[in-house]
Amino acid sequence: MGVTLQDIANMAGVHKSTVDKVIHNRPGVSDKKRAEIKALLEKHHYQPNPLARAMNYQKRAMTIAVVFPSNIDSADALIAGMQLVIPDFSNFNIRIDRRVVSGGAEEQAELLRELKKEKISGAVVLPIADEKVELALREYKDAGIPFVTMNSDLKDSGRLAYVGQNMIQSGRLAARLFDIGMPKGGTIGIVTRRDLHALRERESSFTEAVNEHYPDLTIAAVTDLTKSDASPYDQTRKMMEEHPDLDALFITCGDVPEIVHAADDSRKLRSMKVICYENYPKITYLVKTGKIDCTISGNLETQGRLAMRLLFEYLVYHKKPEKEIYYTTNEILIRENIGD
Repeated sequence: MGVTLQDIANMAGVHKSTVDKVIHNRPGVSDKKRAEIKALLEKHHYQPNPLARAMNYQKRAMTIAVVFPSNIDSADALIAGMQLVIPDFSNFNIRIDRRVVSGGAEEQAELLRELKKEKISGAVVLPIADEKVELALREYKDAGIPFVTMNSDLKDSGRLAYVGQNMIQSGRLAARLFDIGMPKGGTIGIVTRRDLHALRERESSFTEAVNEHYPDLTIAAVTDLTKSDASPYDQTRKMMEEHPDLDALFITCGDVPEIVHAADDSRKLRSMKVICYENYPKITYLVKTGKIDCTISGNLETQGRLAMRLLFEYLVYHKKPEKEIYYTTNEILIRENIGD
C-alpha cells in the first residue's frame, strides 16, 4: 500500500492540511518546511487516493472558471471540447462556471480577481494580452489556484500550461499559401486584432515571412480592429476603399463573416485570395461557397479538451503536465476537405 497524506504529515511533524497546502502550492507554510515536505513527497512517490478525493468532492464542489473575451468566435468550439472531458470525471462534484468579458483587459483582470475571492479551484483562461491581466493571473499562482491558458498565451503569468495553435508556424504557413496561390505576386491587406498575444504572433510571423522569403508579395494595408469602435464590417470597408487594388485578404482574427461580407460588398472578393483561421460552421460555409480560399484550423475542440483534462488531472490526481506548452496541429482546410 502506498504512503498516505497522513503518513507524510506524520513524517514532517505537521497537520495533513499543511501537506495539502504544499501539494497545491498554497501559502501559509515556511520555505524550510515546504522544502522538507516536498522532499518527502518525492522520496516516497506520494500518489493521492482518487477514491478518497472523489468522496471529498462529492461533499465539496470543485468550481472551474472558464474565462473568455466576448469577441472570440471560437468559444463554442472550445467549450464543446471541454465538455468531452467531464464524463471522465463524473465521480467528482465538478462545476464549470463560464464567464464572458465584454470589455477589455481591465474588466478581465477585475473578473479574475472576483473569481479568486469566490474560491474557485482552478481556471481555464483565454487571456487578453495586457499587464493588468498578467498581474491578476500571477495572483492566482501566489494563491495556489492552478490555471491553464488556452488559444492565446501569457507565458510569464505563472500558468500550469498553455494549449493552443503554434501561432508562429501558422503565420508562416499562411505566407507560404499566399505565395503558392499568387504565383505572379500581389498586394495583401491584413485584418487583425492586437489585443491577443496569439494574434500578434500570427501577424508578426506572417509579415516577417513575407518580407524575408516572398519578394513578389507586398503587405499594403493593416487594419487593427481594436483601434476603433467601428464594426469589423465598417473598418474592412474603409480599408478596401483606401486600397482598391488589394489582391488578397489575410484575416488573423475572428469576425470573419463580417470581414468577408465587407470585401464582397466592395465588389473585390471574387478577384481576391482570402485566408483565415479556424473551422466553425460560418467559416465552413464561406469556404464551401468559395468566398474563402483556405482556412488554417488549430483544432479548437482538441484545445478545449486538452486544456480541461490537464487542469482536472492536476486538481484531482496532482498530476503535473508533462510539458509547459501543448501545440495542436495546424490543418489546412479547403473546399475539398473541410467536411460538412
